Amino acid sequence: MQLLKSKSYWLSLSLMLSLAVMGLFYDILNSPERGFVVLNSSLDRIIPYVPAMSIPYLGWYPFVFGVLAYLCAKDRLTYYRVLLSMNICVWICYLIYFNFQTMVPRPELTGTGLGVSVLGWLYSQDRPFNCFPSIHSLHSYLVMRAVLSVPSIRKPIKLLVAAGAATIIVSTLMIKQHVIYDALGAVILGECVLTIITGLALHRRRRKESKWTEGIN
Repeated sequence: MQLLKSKSYWLSLSLMLSLAVMGLFYDILNSPERGFVVLNSSLDRIIPYVPAMSIPYLGWYPFVFGVLAYLCAKDRLTYYRVLLSMNICVWICYLIYFNFQTMVPRPELTGTGLGVSVLGWLYSQDRPFNCFPSIHSLHSYLVMRAVLSVPSIRKPIKLLVAAGAATIIVSTLMIKQHVIYDALGAVILGECVLTIITGLALHRRRRKESKWTEGIN
């Protein structure tokens, strides 16, 4: 409770606004004007179309920001690293969208129910471009990866976050918002950037420790 009242916690948490600012550029690039390609594979044709999975898909927003807030409280350095990685990855995604625009063909919406209604609204709000890599999959993977790397986080929490991330990534495929290549590209991109950021941070810390040790000697 004391941490939640800490000014430094809320200042650190406010850095998440960078993701919202980055999102402002998304719609600018979400257009077929530059031409597009379709990356559907034979596996995508096997994956069932389940409109109800639109609900966990939209759950991405509270999931990602909720896990980031938890990370900020549990391990501030990991929080900074994953947030920086997310911003860098989004810039890379935007460069890919601009130069290699893809599109996912959407099925015709039929039937009734909450899932169909939610999916219809989602389709109306987000055009079927800006697909490779999937930012939904990217952010879900990165927050899961960060949580799994923190020793002080209990195993049940790690399992819960991993299940949430996996569900969201699968949902992108089952509502035909993304294809397998979009999800795989997101995971590979996220892993590469986070590994580089973490490696640079560790290298910098070792250099500081080495200088401090030399100063003592």
